[in-house]
Amino acid sequence: MGDHRASIKIEMEFHGIKDSCDMYVNYFPDDRYGMDIRIVEFIQSVYERGMAKYQERYRQGERKRAEEAERLELKRLKEKYPEG
Repeated sequence: MGDHRASIKIEMEFHGIKDSCDMYVNYFPDDRYGMDIRIVEFIQSVYERGMAKYQERYRQGERKRAEEAERLELKRLKEKYPEG
């Protein structure tokens, strides 16, 4: 029957996280929809790291928007109620 092996290179970028890997995978014509678990694990790893980076950027943006809103409110109140 023989060895059905392919060399593949995967490169993926997701929310600024870049990664790549080289691997050999087995191929069987009867299992054409199955995917080597290492490929799934690689994609999942990049996805999780990318989402963590995305969520951190989102939280930073939320903090900046909240700080800006507080500055604008303080400015408005100082104009409405000037000191002395």
